[in-house]
Amino acid sequence: MFPDIIEKVPVRDYGIDGLSVHVDHTSTGTVYFVSAEKEVPFPEHAHAEQWTVVVSGECRVTMNGETKTYRKGDTYRLPANVPHQITLLAGYSEVDYVDDPND
Repeated sequence: MFPDIIEKVPVRDYGIDGLSVHVDHTSTGTVYFVSAEKEVPFPEHAHAEQWTVVVSGECRVTMNGETKTYRKGDTYRLPANVPHQITLLAGYSEVDYVDDPND
C-alpha cells in the first residue's frame, strides 16, 4: 500500500493480525504509516492530538457519540485526550502525525 521507501521506517508490532504499522519519531511528534489487510477494530482510547490523511480504503471513527466514515483523500483530526474508537476496513492505509515524540 505504501512505496518501498516506507519499508525503511521501523515497524511496531501491535500483535494484531493483518495490521502493519511503521513508526518514526521526530523531536516534536510521531509519524505512523498504517495499513490493514483486513478489518481491524481498535477499542476506545485517547492520546495526544492526531492528524490523519487517508491514503486508501476507508475507516470509521466514533467520537463524542458520532460515527463518521473517511475515505481516500480525506483528512481528520482527533483532539488531544478525547476518547475515540476507530475501525479500519480491509485495504485501508493512512499516514498519521501524533503530537507526542514519545507516542
